[in-house]
Amino acid sequence: MRRNLVLWFVLLLTGFLTGYILQYARLHRLQQELSASAKQLELCRSSEELSHLRDTATTMYLEAVQKNYGKAGEYSKEFFDQAQRIVSSTNDPVLRDLLHDILATREWDRPRFRERAKVT
Repeated sequence: MRRNLVLWFVLLLTGFLTGYILQYARLHRLQQELSASAKQLELCRSSEELSHLRDTATTMYLEAVQKNYGKAGEYSKEFFDQAQRIVSSTNDPVLRDLLHDILATREWDRPRFRERAKVT
């Protein structure tokens, strides 16, 4: 009787440990997949922000070429505001340095649009 009780206890403990180990391995695999998905999502968000920044810069350029300096100035403000948001949220030092260089031209760019808007 005692032998049967010990055998049942060992079997129960073995079943519990087997289930625990399997669940732990599954949890570890799912955490790795989640981490990879989070990195991919961050890359997509960054790519989307940069695409939006590029679109704004293109629109600003087109408005300036068409001599709509008032609109170009508005798009210029939007462009630099977006660049500032990206600088504050990115972890990529190369992108941050590039955008810092672009932001340094802010004071040079906007007054030119205002001046030309008054002339035309």
